[in-house]
Amino acid sequence: MTMNQSDLVSPDRRNLLGAAGLGLAAGIGGAWTEPVAAADFADSPDLQDPWMREPEQAFRNFLRVQGDLSGLIAPQWWRGAYLAIYPDRNPELLFRMEGCEMKRIVDLGGGRYEFQYQIFTSMKDPVTNETLNGKRWRNPITGKELTVEPNTSAANRIVSLSDRGIVETREGRDFEAVIHSFWTAQGPFAMHAGFKDRPSKRPLPLKAYATSFFDRAAAADFDAPRLDVRFSTNFIAPFQRWMEMPEDAGHAVWHASGHKARDVASLPEGYMKELMAYKPEMPDWIGKDGKA
Repeated sequence: MTMNQSDLVSPDRRNLLGAAGLGLAAGIGGAWTEPVAAADFADSPDLQDPWMREPEQAFRNFLRVQGDLSGLIAPQWWRGAYLAIYPDRNPELLFRMEGCEMKRIVDLGGGRYEFQYQIFTSMKDPVTNETLNGKRWRNPITGKELTVEPNTSAANRIVSLSDRGIVETREGRDFEAVIHSFWTAQGPFAMHAGFKDRPSKRPLPLKAYATSFFDRAAAADFDAPRLDVRFSTNFIAPFQRWMEMPEDAGHAVWHASGHKARDVASLPEGYMKELMAYKPEMPDWIGKDGKA
């Protein structure tokens, strides 16, 4: 299987009421190759299109950027770097990464949408690019030899538009996050930058910041169920538990860039092999046509 070159992600009530993912996660090349003159960026005083000031339209574009309103899986594919941020020395590149956040959007009616996530990230050698999942690795802080574990997770979230902007909740759980997004436009591109407030009980530090790029004309035409997107993201978090880092060692920064792939079949064969080895339930979740 090969990547689709043409495949391209991500949410304000003033710019969607001021309101990921991948989400997560993150890379801008490939979709638009024509050079852009500096004059193309001087479109308007505030560099915004009318739909960006209309909460309902901006919310629909948030959904179309994040996934596919037809119910098909939208794989948000990325490659990037896993950096160690230490308190007493310069940052260190610990791993390369390649991963995907497969996302399905289900319309629940009444303006509520369920986001179903399946996430799998492979850790790779920063020099050779060898996949390290299941292999031995020496922690540079402790000197301890450990077995590398991929990052795997799954989640369901409910998103809706409120007077506070986009709100994300979990059914039956005490969980709520407000998504803050900022829309702008330059030349042929529309862009979105965003982050979300996470519950205060989560471990610190924890925050994701993402910027997405997509076709400006397509964003103003609301007939299509999805938008093709390129994105770049930074995720700040504690070190992975399997790394057995001391509490005062610092934290990690995940930096990644990628695109929303056209479908699951367009993902690299090597990545899919690793995914299925660690998450054998995925064929049932994906379904024959990319729907549950």
